[in-house]
Amino acid sequence: MKFEEFTPEQKRMYDLRHFPVRPHVGVGGVIVWNNQILLIKRKYNPSAGKWAIPGGHLKLGEPTPTGALRECEEETGLNLQIVKLAGVIDRIDQENSGKYEYHYVLVDYFMKVIGDFTVKNPPIPKAQSDVEEAIFITFKDLSQYNLTRTTKELLIQLNIMDLNG
Repeated sequence: MKFEEFTPEQKRMYDLRHFPVRPHVGVGGVIVWNNQILLIKRKYNPSAGKWAIPGGHLKLGEPTPTGALRECEEETGLNLQIVKLAGVIDRIDQENSGKYEYHYVLVDYFMKVIGDFTVKNPPIPKAQSDVEEAIFITFKDLSQYNLTRTTKELLIQLNIMDLNG
């Protein structure tokens, strides 16, 4: 049976993000321009109000680079290009009862902004979709932002942030 043929109840079994029955795949982009990194402020849970790299959910049948590019362009309004894989992060949140609240496998890519931009004419991201704000910030200012746990973990792995930042 194809997913499209499932009843709404059956589809919910396979699409639960909160208290899932299986892991979900998220995709994102580490977008750097002029020694600044693009962050988005999340509008919805998980981690509503926190800052993260742009990204979202992978669609069924969609390759991870394609999904990451789609999600990042949707959330920022920028024209982007995949450079290479940045990293893979697990987000597994478990309640005291042992029940899994969230389980994501996050596949993130380095991306570059496409266009003729200069310091006087920088790319300007536009918050769209499920994003409150989208801004480029300097690496040294990262510690001033309330980052999601997974964004911080990725940036530490990439040596963009240190453990104290």
